[in-house]
Amino acid sequence: MKNCGDLQVDRDVLFLESWYETGRRSRITTTYGVFYSPDAPLTLIDKASMLFAFPNGRRAKATRHNLKIHGENIILFSNCGLAAYPTHSPCQLGCVWIFNHRYKLEAISSIRTRIIYERFGISKEVDASIHNLSKQRKRLHEIIF
Repeated sequence: MKNCGDLQVDRDVLFLESWYETGRRSRITTTYGVFYSPDAPLTLIDKASMLFAFPNGRRAKATRHNLKIHGENIILFSNCGLAAYPTHSPCQLGCVWIFNHRYKLEAISSIRTRIIYERFGISKEVDASIHNLSKQRKRLHEIIF
């Protein structure tokens, strides 16, 4: 586990979450290890140019309009195929951003799910129902494909 302030969000990121330790605000799990950043998750996503791909957040507004999810969580994506969705509202502490890699979902309880990346030998438990994660993943695929 490395403290890496200049690591960028790219195609190797599996998930991104808030992390609270001295000098660390985000934990980035990639295909090649776990890294920590002093930047908040939304700052890292902004740096990846996913949130404001067009001026004034037009891509985010268009996505919400097209998918009829005006009051729900937004799915973030870029032209290079990088995409992610949050497990909760990005303002909540337990929010985890899940990126578009092949994974399995396994229900632990009605409000807790395990995300398993078999190809990379990595799993993560999140506080979200399997139903909500499946719905968000479906929306992500509707945007990408």
